[in-house]
Amino acid sequence: MDLPPEEPVVPGDATVPLRSPFPAPSSPEATGPALARAGRLPTRNTSPFRALIVVASGFIGLFLVLRTIAVEPFGVPTGSMAPALSGHHRDGPCPRCGYTVRVGRPGSGGASEHFRKVTCPNCDRDMSLADARDLSGDRLLVDKNIYDLRSPRRWEMVVFRCPNPNPTEFGKPYVKRLIGLPGETILIRDGDVYVKRPGDTSAVGEIARKGLAEVRETLTPVFDMNFAPNPGSWSDRWLVSSGDPRLPLTAAPNSTGPPVIENGALVLDASDAPQSTLTAWYRHWHLDDHRENPVRVWSAYDGSPRRPNDLPAAHDFYLTCEVEITATSGTAGEASFECRLVDGADAITADIAVGPKATGRAQLIHEYHGGLGIKSGVALELKRKYRLEFAFVDRRASLALDEREVVPHADLEPAQKRGDVSRPVRFSARGCRAVIRDIRLYRDIHYMSDYGEHGTRHPAVLGPHEYYVLGDNSGNSEDSRKWPAPGVPESAFIGKPFLIHQPLRLGRVSVGGRERVFQTLDWSRLRWLH
Repeated sequence: MDLPPEEPVVPGDATVPLRSPFPAPSSPEATGPALARAGRLPTRNTSPFRALIVVASGFIGLFLVLRTIAVEPFGVPTGSMAPALSGHHRDGPCPRCGYTVRVGRPGSGGASEHFRKVTCPNCDRDMSLADARDLSGDRLLVDKNIYDLRSPRRWEMVVFRCPNPNPTEFGKPYVKRLIGLPGETILIRDGDVYVKRPGDTSAVGEIARKGLAEVRETLTPVFDMNFAPNPGSWSDRWLVSSGDPRLPLTAAPNSTGPPVIENGALVLDASDAPQSTLTAWYRHWHLDDHRENPVRVWSAYDGSPRRPNDLPAAHDFYLTCEVEITATSGTAGEASFECRLVDGADAITADIAVGPKATGRAQLIHEYHGGLGIKSGVALELKRKYRLEFAFVDRRASLALDEREVVPHADLEPAQKRGDVSRPVRFSARGCRAVIRDIRLYRDIHYMSDYGEHGTRHPAVLGPHEYYVLGDNSGNSEDSRKWPAPGVPESAFIGKPFLIHQPLRLGRVSVGGRERVFQTLDWSRLRWLH
């Protein structure tokens, strides 16, 4: 829910004609020296204060015009779109790994109790933000004209006036993500959105799938290797093993091979022979409880979960990392690098050749059904760094190198049942030495189907000019699922956010031996929105 914007100030019209105080140029007294002597000719010695007033007035006038007809700022007070957008919150570094833990202000109940125990999403360390300062929510710049040029699109953020007839909410500016389009029927199942379009005779329609650009906008962090625990390391979360990722959690790991973490990077050295292979699984290991846990649908922004084992299992994962091949076995065409993602029902492997691009290839491989897509002319060249992105989201596998998709995405049919996932990622190097840095694992939004009625207990049917919207923080969002009517009329749309222009953090400065704390711009979170 967003704060209502300030009303623009419209300057009044000046209708009184002005008469020049200077004589006509043809008159004898209209000469420069005479005017200067009379004090009536403007001189170059203009007051700096007056110049500042003129410039400031121009900027204010331009701002008012833009705000009225084109762009308007809006504030975000709540966490319904977290973690993409932060409402009023507190944050602080994890005392063990240093990861920034950001927790929203509670909608009800005592703030002191809410912030007393929070949990780091990276290393699972419990900590307190009870003494942290409050921070204001993000501020957005909204394009108010874009929907005069085109219709709203699925997966983009939208700002609209709330259609809920509740007097305390009706007409307030809200920001949500657009999910359903006019005429569609929406149903949420197992965290995914199913869309039934007009004329579709199937029971529930098909999964609404995101492209890689949309996936990047809907991520919740699971693991960031850049923030290592101190004391300790991430060695317990990496397992050199040939075991299947769906082994029972009680199975003893069959750990073989050397340590694979060097200077914060994962190093897989299989360059001693062409057929030599080294594999490392990421396992979701709890550093304090010393056990392997499934990845759960939980957002640190909402505070520590009361019953974590009751939360749904996460199935849709996105991985990004930097890959560098530093050595090979010397046999052309034999070396390759693999990354595998598991969603609890299927496993997809991205297999990329190592060597010259001319003879290379990249492919997506299903663990049982074989190749899903292949592209020639793609390879990891020796001693060059690549940004790898691999997503298995909405039952769609996507692979990109340096922000460019290198293989056509592969879509799988919906799974009847997906199990818990405690080992979502596997890396393998064959005939080469791979150095993998900046490893970050995320999960996609899991839309809750036990909340509200529309699209959950029964399908939500949209009218010809209605849209279905949901918050990213699905367990803590008032949206189309819960309102008396699920559709947001197109006439209620204000515009599309395109920039987080004022995310805040705490700044500190020492003055006279005393530390001053204040809110300042968080440049790391200032970004354009897709």
